Amino acid sequence: MKTRPSVRVIAFDFLFGGVLVAGALLMAALLGPTAGGILAGAPIRTSGVVALHYIHNRDIGATTEMTRGVVMAMISNVFFAITLYLAIPRWGIVGGFLAAGAVFVVAVLVLSYLVPWF
Repeated sequence: MKTRPSVRVIAFDFLFGGVLVAGALLMAALLGPTAGGILAGAPIRTSGVVALHYIHNRDIGATTEMTRGVVMAMISNVFFAITLYLAIPRWGIVGGFLAAGAVFVVAVLVLSYLVPWF
């Protein structure tokens, strides 16, 4: 039976994620937006989430299953990023994010149909 995470655990996870985002923004400020984007998309973010899940749950099976979802999200993120890159100049920031978000959802749905992981 799963237990609800404590406020302390949630606060730690929130701070951990915030440090990763702040690091990407710092890299963008120091080295340019491409470097910040590389850090934002780097495996360190995913590794952190998977590691925190394992630390909190100590369930290697569930952690392995989580990595399956990560693979699906990473593939879908490629489509998201390409759509965002192409759409922002045409439709602006809001239109670009709306289009990229829709493409991400469609990619996840297609992948979940093609690869029966769930």
